[in-house]
Amino acid sequence: MTFPTPLLDTRLAREKEKNEADRQRLLSSALEWLQTHGATYGITHGYIFGSVVEPGRFTQTSDIDIAVDTWKTGDICGLMGYLSLHLNRDVDVVPLDQCHFADKIRRIGMPWSVNDSLDSPQKLTDSGD
Repeated sequence: MTFPTPLLDTRLAREKEKNEADRQRLLSSALEWLQTHGATYGITHGYIFGSVVEPGRFTQTSDIDIAVDTWKTGDICGLMGYLSLHLNRDVDVVPLDQCHFADKIRRIGMPWSVNDSLDSPQKLTDSGD
């Protein structure tokens, strides 16, 4: 037996819209922070991956996942801390040379480089399809 749930449906639709707006805002903020401050931590390129780059998967409790090829020794925790404070969200930084699924991250993650333009609309909206 089914019954209509218009109030619940409306609430869930609003929550989905808010999550998507938060995802795009946080992705943009993370990219901007990496462009501005990444070199301080020895990072010139890497990948953003996980739910923050996949429309429809990001929730209120999602974190930001960043994979890096290079960084200054000992600064991974500092990078995670500063990014978490800036974004007001948990951030995981994964050194690719220590990651057993690095090839998958390189294949499906959103590449990032200090040479990238932040004005690219594809960077924020591309679902990878």
